[in-house]
Amino acid sequence: MLKFARTRTRVWMFFLASLLTGFGEARAAPAVYKVGVEDVDYPPIFSLKNGRFTGYTRDLLDMFARHEAIEFRYVPYPIRRLIKEYEKGTVDCIFPDNPKWVSADRKRFKVHHSRPALTFQDAIMVRPDRLGQPLRTLGIIIGFQPWKHMEEIKAGRLRVSDAPGAVSLIQMIMSGRVDGGNLALEVARYHLKEMGKPEGLVPDPKHMPLVESHYHFSSFRYPDLITAFDQFLQTEQKAVKALQEKYGF
Repeated sequence: MLKFARTRTRVWMFFLASLLTGFGEARAAPAVYKVGVEDVDYPPIFSLKNGRFTGYTRDLLDMFARHEAIEFRYVPYPIRRLIKEYEKGTVDCIFPDNPKWVSADRKRFKVHHSRPALTFQDAIMVRPDRLGQPLRTLGIIIGFQPWKHMEEIKAGRLRVSDAPGAVSLIQMIMSGRVDGGNLALEVARYHLKEMGKPEGLVPDPKHMPLVESHYHFSSFRYPDLITAFDQFLQTEQKAVKALQEKYGF
């Protein structure tokens, strides 16, 4: 269990509760942590519809919270604002994160990243008739950073277009508005199946080899929370694997 220092106020409240119950056993309220999440519909990894946060990420973090007898309060933000709120300390931790995404501004914080909480296939999705052809325009979801293609973008060989979400990005690729789009392969397949077009787009290994990518849980305020999360992933491997299989990872 996590062992975080209690404030004087909580100690005093615990003492009063003991008095009111005849010095019996009092149950302390669980610690509450604000988890910043992306306001993006990106199932099956995570989804935000009608203000409700769902998907693999939610189930995994809820499982961890139950394991540690703590509480997570999920706070969604647009991706770019999420990072700003994180730096301001508005949220205690964020998911997803990755050490490779750390900007110059964030380097002034010692951000603690968990071991990989999810492994997926990062892909450039194209129409089947464009497989292997040159990529001049790339679609991404607003706020996502195509860091694997930054050299081409900076050199002017690749132009980037933003889409508000995964579905609109898939539609942009299918309509030819962009040559390809950067999506998690599992997310692309999920939406293509929902659209009744499972073969409508394919991954193009020429522009991005299908190698493992990772999402991490992170916090610069509570390193002990990240340590506990790592231990949870290790000790509860069977339950985590079952959850991944449920969501098709």
